[in-house]
Amino acid sequence: MKKLNRLLYSNKLFALVMLLLQITAFVFMYIWISDYSNVLIGFTTIFSAILIIVEVNRENEPTFKMTWVMLIAIIPVFGGLLYLFMRIRTVAWNIKDDYDNIHEANRLYLEKDAELEKRLDTMDRRESDFVRYLEKYGGSPAYEETAVQYYPSGKRMYEDMKRELMRAEKFIFMEFFIINTTSRMWSEILDILRAKARQGVEVRVLYDAMGCITVMPRHYDEYLGRLGIKARVFSPIVPLISTHQNNRDHRKILVVDGECAFSGGINIADEYIGEKVRFGHWKDTGFMMRGKGVAGFTSMFLDMWNVNSDTLENGGKYILASSGVETESDGFVVPFADAPFADMQIGKRAYLHNLESATDYVYIMTPYLVIDNEMYESMKYAAQRGVDVKIIMPHIPDKAYALYLARTYYKELLKAGIEIYEYTPGFVHSKISVSDGKRAIVGTINHDYRSLYLHYECAAYMMNIPAILDVESDFKDTLEKCQKITIEDLKKFKIMTRLTGHIIRLVAPLI
Repeated sequence: MKKLNRLLYSNKLFALVMLLLQITAFVFMYIWISDYSNVLIGFTTIFSAILIIVEVNRENEPTFKMTWVMLIAIIPVFGGLLYLFMRIRTVAWNIKDDYDNIHEANRLYLEKDAELEKRLDTMDRRESDFVRYLEKYGGSPAYEETAVQYYPSGKRMYEDMKRELMRAEKFIFMEFFIINTTSRMWSEILDILRAKARQGVEVRVLYDAMGCITVMPRHYDEYLGRLGIKARVFSPIVPLISTHQNNRDHRKILVVDGECAFSGGINIADEYIGEKVRFGHWKDTGFMMRGKGVAGFTSMFLDMWNVNSDTLENGGKYILASSGVETESDGFVVPFADAPFADMQIGKRAYLHNLESATDYVYIMTPYLVIDNEMYESMKYAAQRGVDVKIIMPHIPDKAYALYLARTYYKELLKAGIEIYEYTPGFVHSKISVSDGKRAIVGTINHDYRSLYLHYECAAYMMNIPAILDVESDFKDTLEKCQKITIEDLKKFKIMTRLTGHIIRLVAPLI
């Protein structure tokens, strides 16, 4: 039943319907060979030409353009209708308008540190420019006086999440891509949320419709409402009609009283905390932030909470709750959000910045590797400059086709001097990039097209804080459990899996 639900609400079903239409059109033209078939051929040719012209002139990443042009040109009915379904309204305009308006309203309450602004002027120009870029487009300024605790496993993070939830006195904000209502993890959290709601704590839960489709009953938000918990579903979807499933809320955020915030790769399901074995050992990471920087994550939550809301909420009291939290820490953090809008590819820019600024090393962990030419060239140039670039990937994937696809990039990356490792105990779900012991990005952003172009994501950019050394240490510890991939190893992969990967790569941006 779960697989059926996921199929009904997926792009795969629509693609299958379009492919059947393509076959039907060919059969129709074959049977009715007449002047009408010439008219039909002429119509599909003009239709395809118009769509190709539209796509070529769009403001978009070149690989997306190439993929769509190929599909439309080779199989016009299938490619053209799929294009109209997925591309013309990539992000529903009502969502974009709401998001932009709420985002601008909330950022008014994000307090800038005047002294830090002055110090940025004395820093390396590349670094100060990037921090200001994140502030302008990612939605949050840089914060000092913010402590960060890095977690090398979901289990450790979960224990601290429960502890902080039980301490809540004012409000609890939760936003997760996946909440598995049958998991022990959610059962324990729900008990705490229910108790806190009875105590008068304001509790809000936001979850993604597509992410929860097979792990949560329908109308679960109404059930939570009866418990005194405010709940909303991001982008409810309708089979074959809605395109929202292409732009998912992939964020993972927990904010408690404006004092602390959690984020990273960890969803609410037992495999993330080691209670359930899926795909071998599940390696994940996250962090807790305490101090003024929490305001950035509070603002992010309120941005998404109020999308498609009838009224524009004033979130000032929640965002400003972090201003009185006193902590001490070296360096600074910049919480940032990413959204699937043409002018916002913040996650990609952050990863590129780490590569371009590095002088010693860049270490990357990601569950998926589907990169565009700009990311590849940046990795390649870093390696050619003598930077030690290492990537850890899963050895046991959650989706077999994803690993087959990722492996098609291995050869060119290895030849460029980049080292690739696979985590032999199981699946890596971590999303980190750390460089030179100075900079780290930890959050929800994968190294693939979906995260970098299509999803709503979040992360923290960290500079010169102690937790960065913990990120580096965790990477090195994980590396000891990995197999280093060589050119010779690539020849040992099964021919069918290699062929499958190369075929899928033709439509990689759409996967």
